[in-house]
Amino acid sequence: MIEDLRRTAGRARASAGNRGWSFVLREGASGIVAALVTIAYCVSFSALLFQGPLQPGLGVGLAALLVGAALTGLVVALTSSLSPASAGPDTPAVAVMTVLSATIGGQVLAGGGGTELAVSQVLLAISISTLVTGLFLYLIGALRLGQLLRFVPYPVVGGFLAASGWLLITGAVEVVIGADVTLSTLGRLVSAEAWPKLTVTLLFAAAVLAARRRIESPLLLPAAFLVASVVVGLGVHVAGADDGSWFIASAATTRLWWPIGFALTPGADWGIVLGAAAEIGAVCGVTAIALLLDVSSLEVARARSADLDREFRTNGLANMLAAATGGVAGNLSLQASVLIEEAGGSSRWSGVVAAVVLALVVMSGLDVAGLVPTPVLGGLLVYLGVVMLVQALARSPAERSLSDGGLAVAIMLVIIWFGYLQGVVLGLVGACLTFAFSYSRIGVIRRHLTRAEFASNVVRSIEETRVLAGEGRRVHIFWLSGFVFFGSSNGVLEEIRRAIEEEKPPGVAFVVLELSGVTGFDSSALLSLVKLRNSAGEHNVEIVLAGADERIALAIQRSRYFSGERRLRMFQSRNDALEWCEDRLLDERMVGPKSRAGFEAWVAAEFGAVDAAERIVAFFDRREIAAGTLIYEQGAPADTIDLVAAGRLTIAIRDGEGREVRLRTMSGHTVVGEMGFFRKGVRTASVVSEGDAIVYTLTRGTMERMLAEEPDLAAQFLQFIIRALSDRVEFANREIAALV
Repeated sequence: MIEDLRRTAGRARASAGNRGWSFVLREGASGIVAALVTIAYCVSFSALLFQGPLQPGLGVGLAALLVGAALTGLVVALTSSLSPASAGPDTPAVAVMTVLSATIGGQVLAGGGGTELAVSQVLLAISISTLVTGLFLYLIGALRLGQLLRFVPYPVVGGFLAASGWLLITGAVEVVIGADVTLSTLGRLVSAEAWPKLTVTLLFAAAVLAARRRIESPLLLPAAFLVASVVVGLGVHVAGADDGSWFIASAATTRLWWPIGFALTPGADWGIVLGAAAEIGAVCGVTAIALLLDVSSLEVARARSADLDREFRTNGLANMLAAATGGVAGNLSLQASVLIEEAGGSSRWSGVVAAVVLALVVMSGLDVAGLVPTPVLGGLLVYLGVVMLVQALARSPAERSLSDGGLAVAIMLVIIWFGYLQGVVLGLVGACLTFAFSYSRIGVIRRHLTRAEFASNVVRSIEETRVLAGEGRRVHIFWLSGFVFFGSSNGVLEEIRRAIEEEKPPGVAFVVLELSGVTGFDSSALLSLVKLRNSAGEHNVEIVLAGADERIALAIQRSRYFSGERRLRMFQSRNDALEWCEDRLLDERMVGPKSRAGFEAWVAAEFGAVDAAERIVAFFDRREIAAGTLIYEQGAPADTIDLVAAGRLTIAIRDGEGREVRLRTMSGHTVVGEMGFFRKGVRTASVVSEGDAIVYTLTRGTMERMLAEEPDLAAQFLQFIIRALSDRVEFANREIAALV
């Protein structure tokens, strides 16, 4: 039995060992595959950055790219919230660095400097851009501003990516023909020396693009790159054309470059670096956007959420470390990270292996660039450029909008012809104008009703209700929402003007602007409000503001346009404003508490005879109520009905937090308490007298006596209650229909 246990334990140890070796082999293989892809990118990018007169710097430039990829890859692999992950130079950022390299190198050479000085100056500028990019990314993450980048308008992002894609394509052609693409060099494209190479370049790019339509594996690109390098290399050898023109002849072995050493020498020209501040800033912005896009895409691919601010912090630290050691800016790579997972990697160790392989290539000093034919390098760049153009313009949200798509193309063209700084300016201005135009098309006026459809919460007497019903269209209510600015304020002004001018006599008396849904006013909106007040004054219309928050109300009160006699009336709520307008209309028609007939006359009118009124009143107890008296308490038994003879009563409820919420106000010659009374329940709200009031109270016992002693009179009273309730329900239905 002991022997059986020993054999079982031995098999368990062997199985664990096999699983351990399987894990090591899987993580190592996936890391090596990712490293090969990154090396291919770095070789192509170095050929792009150091071409033409700067080509002698290709070896040291390739080392800088590999160092940056190794350091950023190591940090990202160990810290990313989306592991397994790898990092490397990002295509859009490299495209911007191409402009930076050409600008710096051209200025040094034009000033009489040699090639070595020009290469060193370019590398210094790239190191500075890497450092600034690292600081920028780190601050975004440290200040938790990563989410704000998601609000960058897509036309700006698309324009940047499209311009970067175009620069990659033209740069690829320049790498292949060995000269800048200008009007004077177009003839070289069809020369006997150039056209075979360009043909191979285009065939390679087209083949990869076609294969991607059928094969979605991330292994396709590295496999195609390796196969093409071998096939083209053998073809050149068989054709006897291996005179060096198909390879980068001047590519030296990779060697490290230390930025601090050159920065302290007299040869470092900081004026040229400062002059390229726009390009350095563009590297920062494009890298930040590229990192955001890569993280977002990897979130979708992995079906996991990333800590975006953490990604910015760690990528920022990685770039600062790369800058100190002469590396080129890089960030989390979508392509390499997906490739690691597809190749079987499942932990952070696969990314670490990829970083170690890159570091070994640098330390070995291997002339990697000299092993790859120039057309293959150019073909890879063309492929990447076409993919970026398609993603930015043909498969983006901008394709669904002509304005967004047009702005993205305009930004791309400006960047290509004038530079990234001008493109940034156009992007910001264009995005702001597009937003202003689009937002102005959203109606700021959310709803427009008159007093005929929507009244205050004051329940009035039949006489007052009848008068206000006839005067309903003299009060117009406009609900405004959102931010009222120069693009929308004039539309509000014109619509209110039109409503005033189109109203038939006696015309509009009050315009109520409901501002509780308004988030802010700009100065143009205030000027439009001035114009509205002046225009309304010409028609004897008074503007009333309601529901403005403290900030908006303070801005209006402080404005020199609304002071003294020109002051606008402002109320805390729409109900207060409507109640004030209704009272003004009643005063104008000489209808109100001072002109109101006595209580007995009102009851007589309701019951059709004076004797009926006297008989009804005999069943009620007359009470004089002092201001602030609690008549009903929420939750108390509902055993009385009250007729309001004079004064006003406020109906309010307590919410879940114990606060008093005003529901309605009952004016004289109205009835209150009837719902709870006939339902034989409890009071659903409290009733308090606003001022001194007189009420007539009917108790449940008195009501039963009326039913027993004078059933005809009781029937008349019940009909009165039904009419009152029907009037309220009918008006409530009109309000609901108007608000739907």
